[in-house]
Amino acid sequence: MLYDVVIFDLDGTLIDSSEGIINAAKRTISELGFQEMSCDEIKACIGPPIGESIVKRNGYGEAELKRFNSVFRELYKNEHLMEAKSYPGMIELLEDMGRYAFVSIATNKRIDYTTTLLERMGISEMCDEIQALDMEGRLKKKDLVENCIKASGINDRERIVVIGDTDTDAMAAKECGVGFIGVTFGFGFKERSDVTYGHAADDARSLRDLLFG
Repeated sequence: MLYDVVIFDLDGTLIDSSEGIINAAKRTISELGFQEMSCDEIKACIGPPIGESIVKRNGYGEAELKRFNSVFRELYKNEHLMEAKSYPGMIELLEDMGRYAFVSIATNKRIDYTTTLLERMGISEMCDEIQALDMEGRLKKKDLVENCIKASGINDRERIVVIGDTDTDAMAAKECGVGFIGVTFGFGFKERSDVTYGHAADDARSLRDLLFG
């Protein structure tokens, strides 16, 4: 194992939660009378907090963001949260890594969603630390990564890596001075060339090779 601490993003990295997010977002957009968006357009907004992405994409303001978040959160939590599945090979990778490294998750998903989802999917028990977005939305991805590092007790940042599918993940890793592996099967990166910091992996097998050497 080449790293002592491995910090996973969640949506688009460990799990494909696009179905539930898209369904809840489409219902929210319709209910609020916002400009219609296709499933592909909504999927392109997943990674950062979904409300912020959609509002920014459509040129809306703070008032629209609050309205979107209020409706979306209730729909997603109560009706669409469990419309998710793990990516092929990722659960097996988590199980294997637990014997060699401090395994953690840092996600921009809200903490209540994250806790429920990971427990029901049986992923919580494979993780040493789980960091998610606070209810007030004050924490940024960098903060979540730093919290995982602190919990690990590991000071050598060359032995720490973040795994994610977006530039948000890559930037957090770079700001924290740790390694990064971008996966191309999620919501953000589509080609290896999209990953401009660290390394790139196309599937669980190539990710395993980068982690275990």
